[in-house]
Amino acid sequence: LGVVLVAGGQAVRLAALATCGEHFAHRVATQKPQHHRLVTTGVYSVLRHPSYCGWFWWSLGTQVLLANPVCLFLYALLSWRFFRDRIPFEEATLGAFYPREYPSYRARTHVGIPFIS
Repeated sequence: LGVVLVAGGQAVRLAALATCGEHFAHRVATQKPQHHRLVTTGVYSVLRHPSYCGWFWWSLGTQVLLANPVCLFLYALLSWRFFRDRIPFEEATLGAFYPREYPSYRARTHVGIPFIS
């Protein structure tokens, strides 16, 4: 299970980076860059935040591989809380940048992290 989570999470994250290209950033933009566009192809056609989803599952997989239940629980809790707070902020920003496109995109895609929609 750990290998599947690590490999799957890494694959999703790399697909996100490759698909997003120059539009990927580690910081959430609060002003829309002139060249910015909403990426909805590739892995983004299914997952709204594939980089976050991939990292979440990859991080849990590392702890399954290490057979470390304490850190598995802590990684799950702390990662989930981080993304629970970050994703709504990012989605509000994207909604402001793309008021016509983003609501329908959001409605047809998933986050891929339990209990975060």
